[in-house]
Amino acid sequence: MNDSRLHVWDVPTRLFHWTLMLLVVLQFASGEFGWLDLQWHLYTGYATLALLLFRVLWGLVGSDSARFASFLRGPMATWQYLRGGERVTCTHNPLGGWGVVLMLVLLFAIALTGLASSDDIDVFGPLAAHLDEATVRSATRWHHRLTAVLPWLVALHVLAVLVHEWRGERLIAAMWHGRREGDGSAPRIASTALAVTVLMISALAVSLMLWMAGD
Repeated sequence: MNDSRLHVWDVPTRLFHWTLMLLVVLQFASGEFGWLDLQWHLYTGYATLALLLFRVLWGLVGSDSARFASFLRGPMATWQYLRGGERVTCTHNPLGGWGVVLMLVLLFAIALTGLASSDDIDVFGPLAAHLDEATVRSATRWHHRLTAVLPWLVALHVLAVLVHEWRGERLIAAMWHGRREGDGSAPRIASTALAVTVLMISALAVSLMLWMAGD
């Protein structure tokens, strides 16, 4: 029996997706619901920042399907898709591609404002000690405001995935095993060594920032 599915999503992209989901859950459990110590919020925030940096770099040098250039389309292509254009693509459809960017930008904004935030008691972001009180308070307000937007964006993402599942596109399974129905040839998959190198660079960059901040 021939398998018509293409190997679309590489292991680094899939690990990024599921690890990011876990980190976001842990951040809400510690920062919003109080189920975990707030130190968990800091550490998972640092890990999230490193992971986001990895995804941006991987979107530039990684596998074809992970590169932003492979799924970001202009306004006209996105509008045509919304008007009933092509529904099944090898990677992201035009609207989904911009959804990825929006999610990354929001998470980056949450992480960066978190670095300068404080609860005015015993938890301080690593940059808070180097900023004036007004800036820290502003960063803290924006950190909470942006965090309040995240569940709505996640819900929209989940709803979109469920709609595609209802249409017969097995996106959840594809993000698990990496294969998806499609025509043509499979995208080029980058090496594991490159992924490890990019991850190490991302982790070192965040570690260097924390060291320079004195955290």
